[in-house]
Amino acid sequence: MQQDIESDTSLDAAYRRTHYEVQQPGGELLTLRVDIASPALQAIHERCGVSCSAFLTAWNPRSAQQSAALNATANQELRQRLTAMGLECWPGYGRDPRDEWQAEESLFVPGLGLDAACLHGRYYGQNAILHAAADAVPRLVWLEPSR
Repeated sequence: MQQDIESDTSLDAAYRRTHYEVQQPGGELLTLRVDIASPALQAIHERCGVSCSAFLTAWNPRSAQQSAALNATANQELRQRLTAMGLECWPGYGRDPRDEWQAEESLFVPGLGLDAACLHGRYYGQNAILHAAADAVPRLVWLEPSR
């Protein structure tokens, strides 16, 4: 049991130190951090006419390393599902500043509500997603209860 608690703590720390990079249309890079308000994200919300956004991926379900081909296919399917909902998807990467794990291709989705973001995250077997409400503070949202 103690090992599970340590694993959860370690995983939480890894997600919280991650740099969530968003490639904006026009090329400018935005880096989001968990629980840190982002005036640039607020400006994106205003520019896009939305009150929320999400950052999610289909890569490496349950943090289990998958092949590049499987990850690319799953992320493309996620993108197609989101665009079929009429949502814009911008490319993103979750990067570990310590380089302890490979960067994961992700999607930034202006206007994706919390419930829908969680639904997609669960469908693709993710541990968590990043969601920002009208306050433009990216928050880590766990999709599975603690072990």
